Amino acid sequence: MTTDNEPPKEIWERKKLGIDLRQKFELYFVSLAFTLVGLSVQTATRSGPSWRLPIEITGWVLLLVAGLVGLWRISKLWQREVGVAEYHESLWSTPNRALKTELEKLEKKIRIFGTAQYGTFLLGFVLVVVSRAVALLCS
Repeated sequence: MTTDNEPPKEIWERKKLGIDLRQKFELYFVSLAFTLVGLSVQTATRSGPSWRLPIEITGWVLLLVAGLVGLWRISKLWQREVGVAEYHESLWSTPNRALKTELEKLEKKIRIFGTAQYGTFLLGFVLVVVSRAVALLCS
């Protein structure tokens, strides 16, 4: 049973599930970036045209950047969650407008860096795949 000011329990459970899934996805994605950069560096070969190597190394760097940006985002995601809890707690007394503004700025940064993370990951992955395909086709 809920009060008039409180949404049903199912809504809170769904929100919690969404947050849990997002956290798991973020951790998986960062792990994937570091795994792929490590695997591609370990299995690198010098075969194929000479222009292929700078393309592959650029792919490694982009995958590494995607992983590092992902680590930064994960560190900011937990700060945001704590900040949201503090803001909602402040609603019981005097709403903390400065905290709300800070949280909005943090959310914007998280989204911008998320786009950068996914873009660098995708470009790095494509560059490594193209480099490996060229090496296979030319040997």
